[in-house]
Amino acid sequence: MDGVVIIFFMKKYSLTYIIIALFGINQIAAQITSGKILYNVSMQDFYDGGVKGKKVSPQLERIYKMTADAAKNIQLELLFYQEKSVFQHQRGLSISGYKELDEFVKYLTSKGTYFTNLTNSEQILQTYYEDRKYNVGSEVGKQDWTLTKEQKQIGKFLCYKAILDKSNTGLNEDTIAWYTPEIPVSFGPVDYVGNLPGLILELKLPIATYTADKIELNPKKEVKIDWPQDIETITAEEYKKEGDKVKEQLGKRW
Repeated sequence: MDGVVIIFFMKKYSLTYIIIALFGINQIAAQITSGKILYNVSMQDFYDGGVKGKKVSPQLERIYKMTADAAKNIQLELLFYQEKSVFQHQRGLSISGYKELDEFVKYLTSKGTYFTNLTNSEQILQTYYEDRKYNVGSEVGKQDWTLTKEQKQIGKFLCYKAILDKSNTGLNEDTIAWYTPEIPVSFGPVDYVGNLPGLILELKLPIATYTADKIELNPKKEVKIDWPQDIETITAEEYKKEGDKVKEQLGKRW
């Protein structure tokens, strides 16, 4: 009888402990309203895919290597406050010492500054073309991720693997994301937002891999997301037409 009583109390207190632990995690998660995340970038796969096992000229191999080496110096910043976020290159960062290469690598890793508002499923890409600024608006698209039970630790956060099949993206490889439910905000690098139940701490694309290096939650310095309103927002189709016009004008000059 005593043994039964002991087992009963052990089960009772174990269940109580689990409930308290889960409540504590939920309380911590509920208190996360803002954050600042710095991502490092690797383009090693870009280099390997362009060079390894292929017959390329020494000049082309050098370009691939310079691009991958320059990417090591990149840091991209994600700021979020409640339902809004901004993802951008850190300002004033010199990558390689070559302006043209810097601009090329920056464009490959982020086409501009991404603003997201999950409340109304709106996203704006602020970008430049021929020194003219554009705000290109779109809806936050639905992405058909497959959530797996595979886990790994990134910093102090337990992350889960999610896979976005290449048939859904038009890319030549599957997209892999490692997200953490411990930070229950649906943000991540570039335009990968609004679809996963946690912050993306690592994102693997064919062109680059983004990995969180520094994670600051509820920072002392207030996080402000200034939604771009300085110029008119256009659609992606309108932006393409503008680009075609510029190319046509450049062609006439030559």
